[in-house]
Amino acid sequence: MSRSITPIEATLGLLACISLLIIIAPKDFASKTLELEVKNYPVYIGDDSFTGGDSKASWADEASRQMRCEMGQKYINPYCSMVFTTLSDTWSGIDLRDFKTMRVWGSYEGPGKHIRLYLRNRHPRYYVQGNDSSTKYNMVEFPIEDLNKGITIHLSDFGVADWWLTTNNIKLEDSHAEFNDIVFIEVQTGSQERFGTHDIRLDKIEWQGDLISDETLYRGMVLFWSVSIFIVLLYRIIRLKIEVNKHQRYEQELVSINKFLNLQNKHFEDLAKTDQLTGCLNRIGIRDELYEGLQCWKEKRQSFSIILIDLDNFKKINDTHGHDVGDKILVGAADILRSNIRHSDCLARWGGEEFILVCAKTDLNQAKVVAELLRSKLQDEKLHANIQVTASFGVSTLTTPDLDAVFKAADEALYEAKGSGRNCVIAKTPETD
Repeated sequence: MSRSITPIEATLGLLACISLLIIIAPKDFASKTLELEVKNYPVYIGDDSFTGGDSKASWADEASRQMRCEMGQKYINPYCSMVFTTLSDTWSGIDLRDFKTMRVWGSYEGPGKHIRLYLRNRHPRYYVQGNDSSTKYNMVEFPIEDLNKGITIHLSDFGVADWWLTTNNIKLEDSHAEFNDIVFIEVQTGSQERFGTHDIRLDKIEWQGDLISDETLYRGMVLFWSVSIFIVLLYRIIRLKIEVNKHQRYEQELVSINKFLNLQNKHFEDLAKTDQLTGCLNRIGIRDELYEGLQCWKEKRQSFSIILIDLDNFKKINDTHGHDVGDKILVGAADILRSNIRHSDCLARWGGEEFILVCAKTDLNQAKVVAELLRSKLQDEKLHANIQVTASFGVSTLTTPDLDAVFKAADEALYEAKGSGRNCVIAKTPETD
């Protein structure tokens, strides 16, 4: 059963497709980036000498931010470091909380295999004014392979340096990485590196994140669809109420008109449209249903099907058992058909042992299902002690505004059903020019 799609349904379908595209779209389809050219920021170098070590940090090329570290062996954890200051003119650091990944470009020469990177932030809970070492040391250590091509690091891979947590007696709730107010970016030799010359250069860092977080996006979509569904339901409730009121007024008008006209001939009119033997409609009675189905197809393209039903071997029943038995079987068959059809279907006696069932808002497959149900019901009922009553069914549906074509197709389908051994259902679509 088909019907036209309303503008609201089309709009909701389009919005559903857009929502699906947003969900399955690559996560970086709406992203933002923050790029930092390290040569544009103040930098200083340091080493382990102030803690009693004998490592020596110096500039191999200060202009290109290349540090040389002559790492000693005196200190238990020797190191050299470059520290970039990222404070702005307003004395605030950079906020990286909305970013997910960072990409680091630089170079390394030496015997080492790893370098450390710190993103050091301030927070009133632990930062002490004037004490730079009280900034939190959010740390990640990564291999130096392909550093010149750029290495991608997820901010979720950062942890807080253990020595900083214990030195500053940090509470458990402050022991996780934080990326607000980053005031220092520090590059340091790896934790396992020992004696030798290490040349480290840092060129550029780029952070990438979503313009809209997943949480915000999904919350927004849930809110949008909740509001949309509420609006649609409210619209349909109002529209249904209007339709109900309109229908009630229409019924009241009909009642008034009927009373005014005092239609006493209704009984005779019904008789003229009814088959006296079976109580079904006759050809005159079914005419209005056929006309209405044709008009609905023309105006709304609503599906409209017909089913021709022919009792098998009925002439032989009449010849063998007499017309009285034949009439009883016709009446019984009509009762079975009538009691097993839908309220929207309309049954009529088409002539002799043939019936027609008009199925509004029903496509070919649905009509075929209805026909198969009726065929089974007739076959299973015992209408006469010595007679097995069955029927053949021809089904067709309207595809063009031509009732002749659909009747011709149904009649051909019925003929094929009889030729196929009877007691079966054949469906056929009208031929088009």
